[in-house]
Amino acid sequence: MLEMKSLLLINLVFFVTVVISDRGRPLFLPQLPVGKYRLNFLAIIRSAADRTNNKIKFELYLSKKSVNTTEILGNTTFLVPLDDSFNLECDFAVKDSIGGWKENAFIYKSPKAYTTLKMILGGAWTKVMDGLGIYNTTCPIPAGFYKGSGIDTADLMLANFAKTFFYGTYRFSGYLTKNHEVYGGGSVIVEVKRLWEFD
Repeated sequence: MLEMKSLLLINLVFFVTVVISDRGRPLFLPQLPVGKYRLNFLAIIRSAADRTNNKIKFELYLSKKSVNTTEILGNTTFLVPLDDSFNLECDFAVKDSIGGWKENAFIYKSPKAYTTLKMILGGAWTKVMDGLGIYNTTCPIPAGFYKGSGIDTADLMLANFAKTFFYGTYRFSGYLTKNHEVYGGGSVIVEVKRLWEFD
């Protein structure tokens, strides 16, 4: 019995010593649901109303250049200039464990769409606008038809997105509105993956 108590005491002392000595080191916990990430683009979906009466149309699609490189190609049509009189409305839906979408996981609404887009895209603003073929990026962006050379999706990591985020599959929907009327929009389905995860 005495041997058993002394063995338990030794194990307790060893355990406490190991736990306390590791306190100063950051732990590597690869299975946490949040952390630094990379984006894997799965699809671009046009707005249902985009084919008919929207005044800002995005005809964009994804193209795989290589195993790890995806581009956004296509064209955009502005029947009206894009300026700060528009509102930007965004909605994230998250894919749940059984494959359905949970709507409104994150919601973002902002006035002054041009300024907000420029702030969100940050360091990627010039590359995104050049990739869309919009070379006059002063406010307002003039009405017209724009066809660009494409946007490398890796360039979007230069944007002012959160540096850590919840892992999973998201449907991001964005709309440009004015006076409760939708002028244009669309959706993008992306996977937020750990840095070391590849398909």
